[in-house]
Amino acid sequence: MLLAVLSVLVALTLAASYWFFVSRFVETTDDAYVGGDVTVMAPKVNGFVTDVLVHDNEFVHANQVLVRLDARDYDARLAQADAQVQSAEAAVTELEAKKSLQLAAIGEQAAEVRASGAELTRSAADQTRYRELVKDDAVSNQVVEKADADLSKARAAVDRSGAALLAAQRQIAVLDAQIGDAKARIATAQAAQRVAALNVEYTTIRSPIDGYVGNRTARVGLLANTGVSLLTVVPASGLWIDANFKEDQLRKMRAGDDVEVQLDASSTKLHGVVESLAPATGATFSVLPAENATGNFTRIVQRVPVRVRLDVPKDMQGVLRPGLSATVKVHVDAGSANARG
Repeated sequence: MLLAVLSVLVALTLAASYWFFVSRFVETTDDAYVGGDVTVMAPKVNGFVTDVLVHDNEFVHANQVLVRLDARDYDARLAQADAQVQSAEAAVTELEAKKSLQLAAIGEQAAEVRASGAELTRSAADQTRYRELVKDDAVSNQVVEKADADLSKARAAVDRSGAALLAAQRQIAVLDAQIGDAKARIATAQAAQRVAALNVEYTTIRSPIDGYVGNRTARVGLLANTGVSLLTVVPASGLWIDANFKEDQLRKMRAGDDVEVQLDASSTKLHGVVESLAPATGATFSVLPAENATGNFTRIVQRVPVRVRLDVPKDMQGVLRPGLSATVKVHVDAGSANARG
């Protein structure tokens, strides 16, 4: 009898010691799941599926081709955009050639202005000389009248050549405006060309990450619509644990606390650290958050998601899957010790 009592006392002492030195510094929850950035692969353009190059559950590498869509329509639009760019560039070349010809014409017209100016100077000098000579009866009045007429013609020629030069110079401004407009059309055509080229590129769907193919609905001949999922790529690494703790378990929990994780799918114990605590309870982010302002009130303990960053050994890389259940233990004393250190 005494031995039994002593055994019970020892057991109680050990249990109390374990609680005092270990358990009271550990917060545990089995409401925890593996998380990951699962990527839904959906096309940016519409088209019929021509090739499906992966199978369900297959491992794929980043930038690996997964699905191809029929690109013939988009190839034709790209060819049309290329032709529009070439046409716009040809228009600019033609206008610049016209501008070069116009500059040559301006040079010719400027020479005409100088020639008519020289003729005006000569005619004015002749008129002055003949008017002096007629006073001495050295020339007839007919010669003076002809000199007057020549001077009038020379003045008219100067006015005409000057006006022609001004018109030719103004034509340069018109051509410059037309060239600017044509270059703007080139930019517009090039933008359409880039969009067409992107659409052609979008007909080839590639994996953005290393991971596994899942939820594949893509089939050859399927009409793929923009934004509709064809398959999902589940990441092979970079997974974490989202553990939902009761609000009274968060009193001492801090980022940096050591964590033990036991997956239901594996007997291997994983380790990690608390990366962050959610800024609100899980109910706050639900589609229909609880509204306690009306009706009877029943107090419900809320849960807060805690993100756990895992240290995953290589032999566990293929075991972790988003959605797997886990039991999580957080050593809330570890973070405090680290903070003090």
